Amino acid sequence: MFVPPPLARHRRPPRTKGLYLPAPPPVFILPGRQRLAQDPSATSRHHHHPPAGGPGIFDYEDDALQKQEIQWQRWSQDVIPALLNPYLQYLEASESLRLEEIKISYCACTPAPVHLMESGLFACSPVAPTLAVDLRVLEFMRTLFVRLTPNTTAWCEALESFLDGQGYQLQSKDNLRQRFSNAYHWYTVLATYADDHITGLVHPPQASVQQGVRLQPSEYLCARCPLCFGGVPQKANTDQEDLDCIVCLDACFTQKRTNNPRNSATHDPPNPTSTVFIPESEVKAMEVFIGKQRSLAPGHHDSSHQLQGDSFEDGMRVPMSVLDGCGDSFHAADENRKKASTNFFADTGLMALLCRHDHVLWLVNMTSAGEKQHYALVLLKYLFEHLPTTTTVGLLYDIGCQLERSCRKWKLLDEGILSRLKFGISVFHAYGHQWPCQIVYHPRKCVGFGLSDGEGCERLWSSLKMLIPVLRVSGYHQRLFVLDNQIRHFDRKAFAALGQWLNKKWTLCKSKKMLALESLHALHIDMQTLREEWAAQVHSQTQPLPRQSKNKGANLLAHILSLEKSVQDYQSHVDQLEMDLVNDRVNDIIDFDLQHAAAKSLLSKATKALQQKKWLQTHTNAQALKIRIRERLRQRKFELQRLEGSFQNSANDNHLQSHVQSAIKRREPAISQLITTYNNLCDELLGMIRLQKAPPGAIPHLPIPTKGIFQLDVDSNIWQDCEPGEGSSEPPRWLADEAVRKGIRLMLEVDRCNEEERRLSRERSVLQEWFSMEWKSLHRALENEAENYKYHLKAHKHTLLAVYVDWKEKVQHIPHAWVPSENWGLTVEDVANYLAPASHTPSVEDGAEHPTDDFSEGYESDAVGALSEGDDELLLGIEEMALEEGCNMGQSDEEGLTDDEGWLEDVGNGYLPSSPPNSNALLENL
Repeated sequence: MFVPPPLARHRRPPRTKGLYLPAPPPVFILPGRQRLAQDPSATSRHHHHPPAGGPGIFDYEDDALQKQEIQWQRWSQDVIPALLNPYLQYLEASESLRLEEIKISYCACTPAPVHLMESGLFACSPVAPTLAVDLRVLEFMRTLFVRLTPNTTAWCEALESFLDGQGYQLQSKDNLRQRFSNAYHWYTVLATYADDHITGLVHPPQASVQQGVRLQPSEYLCARCPLCFGGVPQKANTDQEDLDCIVCLDACFTQKRTNNPRNSATHDPPNPTSTVFIPESEVKAMEVFIGKQRSLAPGHHDSSHQLQGDSFEDGMRVPMSVLDGCGDSFHAADENRKKASTNFFADTGLMALLCRHDHVLWLVNMTSAGEKQHYALVLLKYLFEHLPTTTTVGLLYDIGCQLERSCRKWKLLDEGILSRLKFGISVFHAYGHQWPCQIVYHPRKCVGFGLSDGEGCERLWSSLKMLIPVLRVSGYHQRLFVLDNQIRHFDRKAFAALGQWLNKKWTLCKSKKMLALESLHALHIDMQTLREEWAAQVHSQTQPLPRQSKNKGANLLAHILSLEKSVQDYQSHVDQLEMDLVNDRVNDIIDFDLQHAAAKSLLSKATKALQQKKWLQTHTNAQALKIRIRERLRQRKFELQRLEGSFQNSANDNHLQSHVQSAIKRREPAISQLITTYNNLCDELLGMIRLQKAPPGAIPHLPIPTKGIFQLDVDSNIWQDCEPGEGSSEPPRWLADEAVRKGIRLMLEVDRCNEEERRLSRERSVLQEWFSMEWKSLHRALENEAENYKYHLKAHKHTLLAVYVDWKEKVQHIPHAWVPSENWGLTVEDVANYLAPASHTPSVEDGAEHPTDDFSEGYESDAVGALSEGDDELLLGIEEMALEEGCNMGQSDEEGLTDDEGWLEDVGNGYLPSSPPNSNALLENL
């Protein structure tokens, strides 16, 4: 690792930009604490002097490129030629890296795997093993294979080739692969079993159900996500409509498994480890229950309401016509997507239930060709069985409206569960839903969801994509075992980064709220008015459609043609009367005036009626164009989603995808042309209003801006519909006043930010209370357990201290939702002993990521694209890290030290050595 030397406190030179670092040189420290420094004369000819403007100021990108070139030249010209003779000499002395032989004494009364384990080796079989692997090699493999595609075949081929060069020739083909794979598998089972055993010592089974009533979330849920289900169950403010927890649900059809011609139950038995998968018997029982409920419920879903008049179904907040439109949209998308065939695949995919922190709660293995509802319902059933009877849950699902409709129509969930369950649709799939459905179900418009987006499952599928090829041909239980192992890896990374997650979310929320409030104050519209207008908009745009008729369009066209004929006849009659007057064929001037006035009146009335019908015709054409544009945009989004969701494609698949992408690009001008035509109709409608050729109070369609149209923003004008408005004297402000429309969007954003702030404050308090209870449980285990477990419990204690140091620093600026019962539970001595250099000894947890590592690589947290704090804040933060007093490692002799270009290269690559926390500040805050 690279560690900077003691740095004095220097301030940035005034009126300077770029990265500022002090001049003292770094030191390279090896694990054996040997400090290396290059000769100043050796580095002077390559030293890069900083530009003018102050010491230590340089351009970030230019310096990184130059340092890479310098290092490359040194490796090529100096180091590699100098290493040639030492390398050849070492090969000669070690007989080409020949392995050392060791002897192991054993007793026949003790199993061979136990003897080997005492020597740090793991046997490949339970009886008479012929291969034993060092535990450190297996642990390295276990750590490696959760970060890249597991491939023991390639590993064993490379190892076999290496052993062959050492003179260890194996007798049979695939001998090493079979034995090594067996040792690796059962070592992974042992490591998982040991982790669960140590966790059980800290958390012995406790009764969370009293007299048939659950009082708090189960131990299982608390272990899955401490932020959602840990701590003491309470609310900071019972007047708020905040949900107790938020979960998301989705399916993935890329995680398939092909049919095994052999009996998988015989060749692939289950593993004795815990799992996040719901048993197959429970899934089958839910499928049978749903089939029975649908056969008992009266009536069948049809579209007869389109002719008889639209209405609401029991318990639903949007009309049947809107729900039908949403269902048709997603049904069409599924038909256009290649599905898993049950003829070729035994397991067709996965369905996951995640909390809002992207922690997996349960998984279901799917065996059907489609996304059946019984998979989602068995996940919800398990969730509510592990929650208290008063807990409210928000569910975000791509087709949440359809799932709620089925639950209420067929009585698939108890009323006690439905009353505590609020359905919503995930943010990035809202484009497939009708606008009235988005008003009710979109999490940015629905009360209680805060800034949760419901796309955690998509991030999970992206993280698991590397397992697609190996799991496609694996056994049933082996597939579940590998997925469970990968989920445990994600859990370890996410647990260490909980403080970072809260800090990131809090910063994002405050930034969004500040920008929204600034824009809202500039409109000078009070919040009460905006809330009233929003309520009126929701009420108006979620009303059922009026009674429809199959001949309505034809009747309208016939009426317009009849009006045009009447106008022509009245105009001809007026012209004839005027010609009679000019040709002096009028006998009675009074009678002529009466006839002429009557004819002009009839002509005027017919003309106005025709103008209104012309307005209606143009308005209807614009509405039809808008619907067509929506469908084109949805189809484009679905096509792109299919391309984005395909992984590990062959060359032919990639070639086909390139053609699909080209076809999608070729269709973009057609969509743009439709938008242009639609905007022209909007201008025509606006012109009719200005010329008073439209009905009183008529409202034109809103033009659609071409910029950003393919992003399908939820607040875009493409979703807004308005009625022709005949006879209305004054249009509603939520439709006609642009300032009110903008104010409603900003008001909703502020409301969601306020909800997010309350939830983050609650999670901050829950995190502290959970840590306090975990610390107490650990100390009880240390006092009561046997001596042979105390080392591992102390290792767990070391891990908790590490995350405490990181969490406390990250969340200390977030206010509490309530006053915690205890202040983390640690003492001053606990933290002081941890911060002492002597206490940093290797433990079983040292292979895990540091708590401050970014766990979002390949598995990003909620709200992708969080706002950064700006380049200036970033540079200041880097300077604070470099100037931290804790970087002083006791090195007082600075003579003979020079600039180490490798350290500056790491700075140029975006890496800085981490500084230990200020121990004095931590102790003062206890």
